[in-house]
Amino acid sequence: MRIAIIGGGAIGSLVAARLVSTDATVSLVVRRAEAARTINAGGIRMTNPDGSETVARVSATADAAALPVQDVVILCTKAYALVSTLPAVAKLSGPRTVVVPLLNGVPWWYPAAQPAPLAGRSLASVDPDGALKTAIPEDHIVGALTYVAVLNRGDGSIHHVGNQSFIFGDPAGRMTPELAGVAEAFRKAGFDASVTPDIRSQIWTKLWGNLAFNPLSVLTQSSSLLLCTEPAVREVAATMMAEGQAVAERLGVRFAMTIPARIDATAQLGDFKTSMLQDYEAGRRLELDAIVGAVIELAEIVDVAVQTLRTVRALVDLRARAAPIAR
Repeated sequence: MRIAIIGGGAIGSLVAARLVSTDATVSLVVRRAEAARTINAGGIRMTNPDGSETVARVSATADAAALPVQDVVILCTKAYALVSTLPAVAKLSGPRTVVVPLLNGVPWWYPAAQPAPLAGRSLASVDPDGALKTAIPEDHIVGALTYVAVLNRGDGSIHHVGNQSFIFGDPAGRMTPELAGVAEAFRKAGFDASVTPDIRSQIWTKLWGNLAFNPLSVLTQSSSLLLCTEPAVREVAATMMAEGQAVAERLGVRFAMTIPARIDATAQLGDFKTSMLQDYEAGRRLELDAIVGAVIELAEIVDVAVQTLRTVRALVDLRARAAPIAR
C-alpha cells in the first residue's frame, strides 16, 4: 500500500512516524522544502506517552509531483488550508485512490449522501466556493477523526501526549474494502483504529467538546482541565454543547453519552492545551469556521437557535483579529 500524508504538523507527523513502521510505503508531503530536508536528514523525533524517545525515518517532500500515484492520501492540514492541497491531491490520485481527511470540526463532505435539508448542499463555512466538493469524488472519501493529543515542537519534533484512538467510516455508511484497508494500516502502526457505519455521530461526539473548549481556551488562555473544572466556565461550555446537540439531533444524530460525561472525558486529558490555543499562541490562523462556524451554518439550515455559540465565536474572532495572526 502506498500512503501519502499531506501536512507535516503534529497529527501528520505522528501518523507518518507510526505508519512508516508498517509494510506500507509512506511519504510525507510538507509545504516547505526546508522542512522536507530537515525531516529527511534527521527523521521525526517523537516523545511517546510513556516518556520514551524514538526517531522515525520518514521520506518527506515538498513536491507531490515527485511521488507516484498513491493508494491512500491522508489530509492532515487545517480545514482552512484544504483548498491549497488540491493540486497535490490531484497529482497523487488515480481512479482507485481514497482520500482520508483527518480534520477538526465539520468536514466539507458532511452533506454527502444525506437527505434533505442537506442533500446536494455545500457548506460555505468549510467549502466556500464548492472547490473541495468538485475536486474530490464523494465515493473516494473515507471519513476519519482522532482523539490523539500531540504537541508540535517544530523542526521534525513532536510530543505524543496520549490517546491512540482513530475512527474511520464511509460517508454513505458502506463497509468497503478501502475503508477496511485504511483501518488495518493504522492498527498495524499500533493505533486503536475502529470502523463505524455512522461516522457523522462520531464526528459530533468529538466536535461536541471542541466547539466549546477550543474557543473558550483562546478566550481564557486556559487548559482543558481548568475549563472542565471551573464551575462557571463549565456551565458556559455545557450551554454551548447543548446548542450543538440540538443542531445534531435535528440532523438525525443521537449521542451515546450525556453532556457532563463528555466534559469529564475531556478533563481526563489533564492539563493540555487545545489545538486552537496552541495555534493562537503560535500566531497561526484559528479553525473557527470548521469548529464553530459550520455548526452555526448547520443551525441556520435546520432552524435552531445557537446564541451562545454565536456570541463566543464573535468574541474569539475579535480576539484573533487583534492578535498578530499568520495568515
